[in-house]
Amino acid sequence: MQYDNQNNFTFTLDLRDDNDNIWAAISIIQSKEAGKSDLLLIDANNGNFSFRSITELINFLQKKKVSFIERKKVLDFLANSLLFLEKNEL
Repeated sequence: MQYDNQNNFTFTLDLRDDNDNIWAAISIIQSKEAGKSDLLLIDANNGNFSFRSITELINFLQKKKVSFIERKKVLDFLANSLLFLEKNEL
């Protein structure tokens, strides 16, 4: 969860390569099933991916050779987003 320039919540995180280019975005949204969330990755070149768990997403990022720092940023983003969603029941 992040704030955009107009102080609205956004549940999307941009992933950047070594040249600071955005190559993908990760989003967390509420699932159709109550109390569950969907993890989505939109890859600029390779399509869209859905993940059943945070572990599955992190393993995917590791296979894509995403740096440790970027993977940690993803974990922090997901933890904060999930806490917000749970607390506010969005």
